[in-house]
Amino acid sequence: MIDNSIFMEMVDEFATQITEMNFGADTYYWYGENEHKLTDEAQEYYNEMYSEYESILNNIGNIYPKIK
Repeated sequence: MIDNSIFMEMVDEFATQITEMNFGADTYYWYGENEHKLTDEAQEYYNEMYSEYESILNNIGNIYPKIK
């Protein structure tokens, strides 16, 4: 078991990297002056990858977040 925030940050980093590799320049769109968000397609893919990586860490790595 690892701290929940560290677990979430790790899974987020994996999901973000694979999403950016898959969508390239089409990963984000800009709004406002200095803010960006994932495009709808990239967000959907990110959500799927987050779930997949979370399952891999749980089921293969036997790594789980420690929830207080």
